[in-house]
Amino acid sequence: MRRLVVAAAMAVGLMLASSGAAEACFTFCDWDPLVLVITPSGHIVPLYDSVWTSSALDVGLPLETTTAKRVYDSQGNPQTAVDVAISVPAGLLFRFKVFDEVTTGLLGSGKVLASGWGTSGTPVHLKFVLHQP
Repeated sequence: MRRLVVAAAMAVGLMLASSGAAEACFTFCDWDPLVLVITPSGHIVPLYDSVWTSSALDVGLPLETTTAKRVYDSQGNPQTAVDVAISVPAGLLFRFKVFDEVTTGLLGSGKVLASGWGTSGTPVHLKFVLHQP
């Protein structure tokens, strides 16, 4: 009976420790407060950045810097070029993959403006142009 209990406990432990299909999905997300970008015509566009990691142990606490500048398209119309640099501090002894996303809605609920993969400890630059009139 004792061997059966030990074997069952080991089986449950191995099952929980093994990688499975659930490991491939995103399980943790964090975001910075919204950033308001003002376009050349005076429109205010709220931007949200989200950082997704594959494990709740890889805490993706983002540090964000946003740069917006006026640019012109080929017809001379003013637009807003935005560069969002998102940095996630590395873990104590290791780095981990992150997926960064800039949207017009909280947690990716709006239009996705830019997204990209990166590694903790290294900033990811997400660049896009706002075509507001």
